[in-house]
Amino acid sequence: MTDTPVKTIKELREASEASEAQAKKDKTALLDATVKEAMTSTAYGHLSAVAREAGIAAQYLRTLIEERHPGWLDRAAEEREAAKAAKANKPKTTRSRTAKGGESGTARRTRKNGAAA
Repeated sequence: MTDTPVKTIKELREASEASEAQAKKDKTALLDATVKEAMTSTAYGHLSAVAREAGIAAQYLRTLIEERHPGWLDRAAEEREAAKAAKANKPKTTRSRTAKGGESGTARRTRKNGAAA
């Protein structure tokens, strides 16, 4: 038949089960840390960046967050919209040419002596 394996099938199965259990622990730890990190900021794109770093789909991360912390995604979206509205309502501080001491209308520059046209 074939050469006898170095390890028996039973030993290989036990090793496989042990590594599978470790992989599940590692995956759970990764997902827990990813959810925790994603919830540290409500900034636009933060969740997607964390998901990318963890090697999972952003939608899957959203699903995990919604399962573990119902309503958090909605609150985060509301915070982003409120910040966006506050930024839009903030008056812009622009200075006109007359405020700078220049002439109104077009700006005129003078040439230095001897400068070619």
